[in-house]
Amino acid sequence: MRVMSYNIQVGWGKGLEAVADLVKKYDPDIVALQEVDRDRKRTGFVDQFQFLQDSLGLYGGYACSYQGPLEQGEKAQYGHCLFAKKAVEIEKVHHLYVRDYNLAGEQAWVIEPRACLQSVTNGIRVFSLHFSTVSDLQRKQAEQIAQAIKAQSDLPVIVLGDFNNSFYSEALKPLRFLQNGLEAIEPALSYPNGDRATDAIDHILLSSHFRVLGAQVVVENESISDHNPIICDLEIK
Repeated sequence: MRVMSYNIQVGWGKGLEAVADLVKKYDPDIVALQEVDRDRKRTGFVDQFQFLQDSLGLYGGYACSYQGPLEQGEKAQYGHCLFAKKAVEIEKVHHLYVRDYNLAGEQAWVIEPRACLQSVTNGIRVFSLHFSTVSDLQRKQAEQIAQAIKAQSDLPVIVLGDFNNSFYSEALKPLRFLQNGLEAIEPALSYPNGDRATDAIDHILLSSHFRVLGAQVVVENESISDHNPIICDLEIK
């Protein structure tokens, strides 16, 4: 089974067609895509989730991190999605912890709402997410998702997405009871895109049910997005 995660930067690089073509090239069974707009002015009022689902021909689910603002359109949404070759059952959208204030010197967008999509596909519980960019919020968000994972132990678990920090950071410590699917190739440099990548901030984390057969970072130098996609090939033990 192949699992993939990719922050697509709302298609601003080379467009959604290029995003879909890249995903299809690597043929994942499960793929999480972050930074996906729906009906927003800045991306031409395109329902990017629906466009990608139609292009990929996969089952899917969407997590709305926030709606609006109004100047972006009455139905504007921003979030991320999960696609899979098997049917996707959405169990819950976790609205992640966020402060209601900015720290001194922080830009206002730092405390924008974030979300995690909890779903089940092919007997696997998947938590696909996009964490905040600052460590104190990441720590709280990691604790929140760790608690949600531990509350249900009936299925194998995959957690994947853009965590905006190293797996080995103090902020993500609450999730280190999970296996790092990219461990064999660390540092798995995914940001910014291409050969210039300096940060390993996108991850695929696994419960003990899985054996990692291979892992890779797709070094993408065409600027389809500002992230490199990450991939794990897995089997259930």
